[in-house]
Amino acid sequence: MYGDLRSRLQLYKSGNGNGIQKTLKTGSDIQDLVEGYICSNDNGSCFVAENRYPVSYLHGGCGLGDALNINPATLGRVCSDFKEKMGIKDFIFLDTETTGLSGGTGTVAFLVGTGFFEDDVFVVRQYFMRDYDEEPAMLTEFNTLLSRYSGLVTFNGRAFDWNILQTRFIFNRIKPALLNPSHIDLLYPSRRIWRLKLESCRLQSIEENILNEVRFDDIPGAEIPSIYFEYLESRNAGIIKKVIRHNEIDILSMVSLLVRISRMLENPVEESDGGHELIGLGRIFESSREYEAVIDCFENCVKSPNSMIRETALRRLSDIYKRSGEYSKAVECWKRMITDSKVPGLFPMIELAKYYEHKEKNIEEALAIVEKAMLICRQTNFINNAYYNDLKKRKDRLKRKAGRG
Repeated sequence: MYGDLRSRLQLYKSGNGNGIQKTLKTGSDIQDLVEGYICSNDNGSCFVAENRYPVSYLHGGCGLGDALNINPATLGRVCSDFKEKMGIKDFIFLDTETTGLSGGTGTVAFLVGTGFFEDDVFVVRQYFMRDYDEEPAMLTEFNTLLSRYSGLVTFNGRAFDWNILQTRFIFNRIKPALLNPSHIDLLYPSRRIWRLKLESCRLQSIEENILNEVRFDDIPGAEIPSIYFEYLESRNAGIIKKVIRHNEIDILSMVSLLVRISRMLENPVEESDGGHELIGLGRIFESSREYEAVIDCFENCVKSPNSMIRETALRRLSDIYKRSGEYSKAVECWKRMITDSKVPGLFPMIELAKYYEHKEKNIEEALAIVEKAMLICRQTNFINNAYYNDLKKRKDRLKRKAGRG
C-alpha cells in the first residue's frame, strides 16, 4: 500500500500525472460533496471545509455560545498552564484524523479540524489534504489560523493530536505559529469526573452518557485510517464526507463538554450526581489547591447512600484534615469508616493506632486497635501482606512501650 502511494507521488511530481488526473475526473471530488473551497499558497493547495453555527445552536444539551460565558478562573482549573486574562476566544478547538492511531513518525494528519468563535458565530474549519503532496500547503493554512490564538482545547490532544502536528511541522520545515500554547485537554478532567461512573471515557461514550448526544450513521474512529487509504486509491470522496462530519461532531462535542465541566466546577453540588461525579470534582479542586471546595465536595459525598462513595470521601477528607493538623476531624473520619463497614478496614484502624500512639500517647488504646486489626486479618485470611507485617511490628513496639510505662 505505502509503496504504491510513493510511486503515485513520484509520478505526480515528475510531471506525468495523467493517471492521477484521470481518476480525479472520474471520481466524486471532495469539493462536489462537501461545502468548502480549494485554498492555495506557496506550498501548493488543499481543500478547506467550513461551517458556521450561530452561538444559539444546541449540541450536547447546551448552546455553543454558553462557552463564551465560562469564567476564566474555571478555565484555569482545567488548564495547568493557563495565563492571566485569557478567555475562551483565545483558545482554538482542535481535532485531527490521521493515517494511524498509535502515532509515530510515519503517522500523518490528513484532516485538521478546528473550531473557534468569530463575532456571533462558532466556525468549524477543517483542512483536508487530498494527497500526501498537499500536506505542506495544508499545514501552512492551518498555521496561519493558529497564529491568531494562544491556547488549544483538545480531547487527548496533549498526547496525540498536538504531538503529531508538531512532528509534521518539523518534518515539513514549517515553524509552528504556536510554540508553547496553554492547553486544555478535556480527557483529563473527564477521567477524573466520570471514570468511576462510565466503562469508557472516550469522547463518544461521554457524548452518549453525559451529553445525551447520540450519533447516527457515524464511522468508528478505528476505521478512519483505512478509509483514507481507500480514498487515495479510488478518489471517491463519498465516504470521506462521513469522516469530515465525524470530525466536525468531535469539535462541537468538545465545546459542549467544556461547558458541562465548567458548570460542574462552578456549582459542583447542584450540577453533579452527588456521588461519583462529586468525588471527581473534589479531586480537580484538590489539584488546584482549593481546599474549601474540596471539603465541600467530600462532605456532601459522605451523605451518599453508596457505601463505596462514603468510604472514598471519608478517606480523602481524613488525609486533608491530617495534613492540615485538624486531627479531631481526621479521627471522626477514621471512626466513621470503621463503624460504617461490616468488616472494618485496615487503613482507618492503622491511622487511629498511629494517632493514639504518637499524638495522644495512649499506648493501651493504640495496642487494642492493633490487636483488633490483626484479628480481622486472620479471620479474613489476610495475613500475607504488608499491612499485617506492619501491624506485627507495631504491636511489638507498643508492647515494649507499655512495659516501660
